[in-house]
Amino acid sequence: WIVLLLALYTQQEQYKEAVPLLERLISIAPSKKTYWLQLSSLYGQLEDYPHALAVMELAYESGLVTDDSDIRRLADLLLFNDVPYRGATVLEKGIADKQVTIDDKLYEKIANCWIAAGEFDKAISPLEKAGDLSSNGDIYVRLGEVQIQRSEWQAAQQALQRGLDKGKLRDTANAQLMMGIALFNEKKYDDAVKWFQQSAKADKYSKMSRGYLQLIKARQQS
Repeated sequence: WIVLLLALYTQQEQYKEAVPLLERLISIAPSKKTYWLQLSSLYGQLEDYPHALAVMELAYESGLVTDDSDIRRLADLLLFNDVPYRGATVLEKGIADKQVTIDDKLYEKIANCWIAAGEFDKAISPLEKAGDLSSNGDIYVRLGEVQIQRSEWQAAQQALQRGLDKGKLRDTANAQLMMGIALFNEKKYDDAVKWFQQSAKADKYSKMSRGYLQLIKARQQS
């Protein structure tokens, strides 16, 4: 009867009324994963993301969250709730336990967690793996941006070049701008000028690119 009433509430999108019913079902059958996932999903529908995460964490610690999609959803909730470090470790444990399918999206998600946690060094390897598996060069460009954050200028150039070579970029001008910045910081001004001239053709980056070009001109004349 509880399940029938729950179905009626969810069908009518009366999620707040459905929550206590699922809590009661969990107390009756705590080992049934479906109830935990449904409850977390309901909290998500109510935009109560801390409770959505708490429910998934309890299920995870109880050994009920073992499927690829569920582990990824837990990581997404951890990232959304500003717990990115744990999000990365949950995904890496999923790989170690062979619970998740290896693909570019998985490695990109791990990298996003590490970046959000401020752990740029730990983001390098998953970004490289994601870039290798991806059908376009966007992730390599992201890797280049992270290397710029680390002031690793040559590594940034290598990553950006791999992204440009792989192609199909969402924002080629951004990659050109980043390449110019990496070369500028190595004082390879002539090479940097060529990239800034290309990125300056895009309205979005025109002002910044021209600013760098003026700065290079001033330095070369001094």
